[in-house]
Amino acid sequence: MQYRIQLSAGMAEQLGDVITVELSQETVTIADLRTKLKEQYLEVASQLQGSFFTHHQRLASPNELVLPSDPIALLQSGPGMETVVSTCGFFVITYDPINTDEVTSKVLDPSHGASLTFHGTTREYTQGQRTVLLEYEAYVPMAINTMKQIGDEIAERWPSSRIAITHRLGTVRIGEASVVIAVSAAHRDTCYETSRHAIERLKQIVPIWKKEVWEDGSEWKGHQLGGWNPHNTQ
Repeated sequence: MQYRIQLSAGMAEQLGDVITVELSQETVTIADLRTKLKEQYLEVASQLQGSFFTHHQRLASPNELVLPSDPIALLQSGPGMETVVSTCGFFVITYDPINTDEVTSKVLDPSHGASLTFHGTTREYTQGQRTVLLEYEAYVPMAINTMKQIGDEIAERWPSSRIAITHRLGTVRIGEASVVIAVSAAHRDTCYETSRHAIERLKQIVPIWKKEVWEDGSEWKGHQLGGWNPHNTQ
């Protein structure tokens, strides 16, 4: 049986927008497709490590069963991007501008009647002081793991919800988004609760530092409990 897979980014440039793989077994999973791609397309095997399948326009788990007629796509992480997937979400740290539509698309589910997207942007004035820009740094391995921890907390508390968080590092200018959080659930009240939990916990536990750059100085700030300079080794 033949399975059509929609590609993106660098793999689409190399192989075309859609590729076809053929598998003979009676039941096929997402993991089977990944294995077959590695065997059939050696030239893009290294790119598969940072890529993730979608099935019916939602993130797919490795053991998920697929049919030849199903819409299947492969999302590719870009350069400088770290990504992790949990049972309920998709978590990304990147140096690139955040594509809100892309983040939101990760949580859409035909069984959900509500979705909500939160943007955290750089504001120009804070307590009367004019901000020129913000700079973000992170201990990426721990940051990505604690973002997944937030997803696990949400999965336990609101089992049917889905969440995607993308946080940007580097320079973020006035009006640009530093973080986008998208959630979906069967009902709107769960969306509101899940979104609030996600942003509050992100501020509390994810090791991302923000440098506020003003017209006359700058200051590193950490989580909500106080400032922290990531370059201070003491």
